[in-house]
Amino acid sequence: MDTRSKIVEIAAGDTVVAGYFDPVAAMHAARLRELAGEHGPLTVCVCDPADPLLPANARAELVAALRDVARVVIGEKALNAFRTVVDERPGDLERRAALIRHVHARQNG
Repeated sequence: MDTRSKIVEIAAGDTVVAGYFDPVAAMHAARLRELAGEHGPLTVCVCDPADPLLPANARAELVAALRDVARVVIGEKALNAFRTVVDERPGDLERRAALIRHVHARQNG
């Protein structure tokens, strides 16, 4: 299955998970698995942080490849079509900072 087919222009429903996923890491997959356990198959909205490392389309393709993700929309405007937004953006910034610290620590021995 080409998981890029999960990326849709318009979606609506009860719940959406908003995040940056920049970059996508194992921590994201674990968190989405946890959320899927609570909410069922997920619709994910890929949002843009202030200083993205990867383009939104690339991040959307990576997120779409995750097992617990049913659909992916790009851009914060899509959030308006959902009743409930699970906002993972602050957590994503923390996950990104933790990854950067980890990489720097490994480089510096």
